[in-house]
Amino acid sequence: MSNTANSNNIPSDTSVIKSENELDDLVSQLRQTINQGDWLVQNTSTKWEQENPELAKQWREAMKANQPNETIEQ
Repeated sequence: MSNTANSNNIPSDTSVIKSENELDDLVSQLRQTINQGDWLVQNTSTKWEQENPELAKQWREAMKANQPNETIEQ
């Protein structure tokens, strides 16, 4: 094998750059989708608390237990 990097299962410089560019493209697409969508507008923490009152209560209790000298907004 002529390419030492590939024979050791180490990606070549060009494949690393290509992977980074693809990842950048995916992150850009995700940001654009989040910014253009209304999911975050419709799915608020208040709505979640109303739909999951027992779990919300447990979460608040856990937060209180992990913050000894600070108050938690309610």
